[in-house]
Amino acid sequence: MLKELWDVYGGSIEQEYSSLKKTKEHVLDEFFFVLLGGFGISYELNFSGLQVLKEQDLFNESFYQEKNMLNIIEEKIRGEFSKKQFSPATSNGQLRKYRYTETKPRIISNACYWLWEDCEWELQEKLQSLNSCESRMWLCNCPGIGMKSASWLLRNTGFSEDCAVFDVHIIKFLTYLGFQTDQPLTEKIYLKLEDGLRKVCNSIGVSLGKMDYLLWLLSRNGFLDYANRGERV
Repeated sequence: MLKELWDVYGGSIEQEYSSLKKTKEHVLDEFFFVLLGGFGISYELNFSGLQVLKEQDLFNESFYQEKNMLNIIEEKIRGEFSKKQFSPATSNGQLRKYRYTETKPRIISNACYWLWEDCEWELQEKLQSLNSCESRMWLCNCPGIGMKSASWLLRNTGFSEDCAVFDVHIIKFLTYLGFQTDQPLTEKIYLKLEDGLRKVCNSIGVSLGKMDYLLWLLSRNGFLDYANRGERV
């Protein structure tokens, strides 16, 4: 089935990958994006959070260079999160507050400080100095970033095509395809599942990252709903 899906949709994925940018700003934006993500946070809310915090200049590197400033910036982020200003709108048409108002600002401030301490926010240069495996392991040292978030950042910035982002959409799709998707998704299970999908991708001549991205797009756009009803997509 994966080969059939790639034959139909692969061309558009190749096109998107060829347009990926590795500018300093884009790479940092992806870093901020994964910090804002988490369980129950939709892509749309995540993206809205990134836009709001950037508009308020809360991702200014000067705020994160001194540890004694972190409590101040944490409260500023918490203040923004508490406002009803984020998309998508609720069922009654109102904008919403951000999720995890108490914990997420602390994670963001600590992670941004970690990045300054480690590489002075030269994330692009840092990733260029490491191979794919080293990059992911290094990113997993950052507060708030695990295997999934690190893989997302590396895939979406074009630094690696050899990692998978096992979010809820991909896990549902892999379960549908017959993969064993044990929970909780520990690092050991993550790597085993990733290796299984990689072998299938290699057999049909597609990189793991590109196939993973295709499955994510199809799942988010209702492919499995159509498939489970026996309808053609």
